[in-house]
Amino acid sequence: MLEPSPKTQSRLVILIVLLHLAIAIPLAYILNIWVDEASTLYATQNGFWTAFQTAAVEQKQAPLYFWILSLWRYIDGSIFFARLFSMVCSVAAIYVFFRLAKRLFKPKAALIITAFLGLHPFLIWASIEMRVYSMVVLLSILLIRLFYDAFWADENASDPKGRIVAKAGFLFVVVVSLYTNYYLGFVIAGLGVSLFVSRKWLGVRTFAVMMLIAGIAFIPMLLVMRAEFAAKTGGFVEERSIVEGLRIIWNHVLSFILPTEVFPGSEQSSASVVRVWLVRALFAFVCIAAVMRRKSITSNTVLLASVAFTAIAFFFAAYYLVGSSYVVIRHASILFAPVVLSVCLLIADITKNWESTRSKTVGFGVALVVLASFCYGTINLFPNLTKRGDWERVGSFIKQNESPDQPIIVFITFEALALRYNYSGVNRILPDERFFEYGPEGKAGSPESLKREIDFVISEIPSESQQIWLALDEKCIATEACIPLQNYIWANYTIEIEKDFFLEKLYLLKKKPQ
Repeated sequence: MLEPSPKTQSRLVILIVLLHLAIAIPLAYILNIWVDEASTLYATQNGFWTAFQTAAVEQKQAPLYFWILSLWRYIDGSIFFARLFSMVCSVAAIYVFFRLAKRLFKPKAALIITAFLGLHPFLIWASIEMRVYSMVVLLSILLIRLFYDAFWADENASDPKGRIVAKAGFLFVVVVSLYTNYYLGFVIAGLGVSLFVSRKWLGVRTFAVMMLIAGIAFIPMLLVMRAEFAAKTGGFVEERSIVEGLRIIWNHVLSFILPTEVFPGSEQSSASVVRVWLVRALFAFVCIAAVMRRKSITSNTVLLASVAFTAIAFFFAAYYLVGSSYVVIRHASILFAPVVLSVCLLIADITKNWESTRSKTVGFGVALVVLASFCYGTINLFPNLTKRGDWERVGSFIKQNESPDQPIIVFITFEALALRYNYSGVNRILPDERFFEYGPEGKAGSPESLKREIDFVISEIPSESQQIWLALDEKCIATEACIPLQNYIWANYTIEIEKDFFLEKLYLLKKKPQ
């Protein structure tokens, strides 16, 4: 069958983008913000200079995204407009991904794989997050594309001036990536490993020099990064195991290859069980076929597999260094494009000489499974059409039922940021400081895990107020972490109103007579 013409290819890429936006834009408009997005608003609400001074210290992560968003919000300060920046990054990621895929696959296959990435529930989720993740996906693709042009493409078939421009562009994107998300360094390391694996020694030397230059450019961030690392590792150290680390990463890879619930609940759904066995069967087939047809493995597959495996190895090391809370799926956005590309390249290599009829039959079956997976995964991104905490409904409920002098106490402290942007009533929200100060002090979910933070929140409750609102997050609902706070509350207050929201519980409490 003939490959689509360049004009048809462009139209189909535009169609993929439009479908992506048709899903993302309505969700970005109607969904409430959750606490991570509230922290982004907090970091960028006072303009660029404040964000420049405080973003890295308060957010405890690379600051460039916050600097850019603080400038973006000068145009329009709304939540929807802030989310539009993520959509711009996702659209750019789809376009750059297609340009890269055309270097690695035939045009028809490149379009199919671009549709896979562009309509994937994870990228749709990233597009409606007022966070760095869609920008991370874009930068990971840019790194691979520019590296390919600078170091990997056939020297005899490429323009020497073009390679110099690609190397300069690659170096620039490396520096931008490190200032955007430290984990992007894992992708950069993987690119370097691919040169070693392929014995491109001249490329290794050039790459090393470029990384030295990038390291010099990154020096201003080293002290900040050291302080951030100390803050993330200076408290309670949770027990870690090889099995748990591998389980976390395996679940992320599963979601990238065949998504069901991108953010699964405590119990595994039937769809997830089916998905696990389908992907296991796929992996078994691919591994056996790769061994049997190892001579068919191309250098492009070696490149992407090196990036994916190296990034996964460093991600596993991050689990041991900073704990499981810093290797959840949103942090694995660095792995999204490398995993998708490496798996697709390997499948393309081992099925290269399949007869046309069998290829069409298998392709049709795979397309149906992927379509069902994407529909299910997208619908289950926000099953209640709300983000965790349900803060818009919490704020609305309080406003409809409140009276003056009923301060609103939020626990955990960090969550108080989210209510600030979803409540416009007459009462004060407490705590109103130390949002980024506290971390785990004991085993997750145990009564000792949040003791200092609980003591602080109790000290913030105004003693003269006869009634207070209390909002408790999922740690208090599903674990024993808030028992010291609950003991204090039940000893001093009676319940007037109790209301459940999505991963949030709200009370109106009346002070007991002394």
